[in-house]
Amino acid sequence: MYMLYIDDVLFPVAPGKIVTETEFENETYALVDGRMVNHGGGRHLKKLSFELLLPMKRYPFSHYEVKYYDGEYYLEHLNRIAEKNVAVSFDLYRSYADSDVVYLTSMQVFIEKLSVIEDAENSPDITVRVVLREHRSVASKIASKTEEYAERSDNYTVPDTYTVQKGDSLWLISKRFYGDGAKYTYLAQINSLKKPYTIYVGQQLKLRE
Repeated sequence: MYMLYIDDVLFPVAPGKIVTETEFENETYALVDGRMVNHGGGRHLKKLSFELLLPMKRYPFSHYEVKYYDGEYYLEHLNRIAEKNVAVSFDLYRSYADSDVVYLTSMQVFIEKLSVIEDAENSPDITVRVVLREHRSVASKIASKTEEYAERSDNYTVPDTYTVQKGDSLWLISKRFYGDGAKYTYLAQINSLKKPYTIYVGQQLKLRE
């Protein structure tokens, strides 16, 4: 089962396919002796594109965290994020019925483009094509290096607890305090979280057993 959160809002139907594009800056130079040299540049920000079904009625395959909202609610939420032009969290969870393992893709993104698709077959449901662009904060990188240094220091101690803030996910919290986002499973275990994607703002989490 797939569950998609954008800006901490669970969308009722996760996309069936997400295309992730990564471009690299490569330059080719011609030397005086006739040889060609390829110089690899840096990686550009990732671009994610997919189509979202926003149901106008409740289906058996749709998921709602608290209560049912129709498709207009989710479309308005996406438009509001796009208009503000701010970075928000993107979290995709993949869970399997025969296993407690949950795989997570988590990053900060901007909404680059929204296109509502008129589809008579899906009427009155809303189909929207979403294009997201990865956000990498310079401040976050500096903080990350500081945290990695602190983890190596003999004086550094992981605090006992942490209060969840807006935009947090277990992956991001684990990355911040343990230096490894993949340790979110440990964080879920010590807090007895059956569903790691259900943390909420103000919730207090244990960081140590």
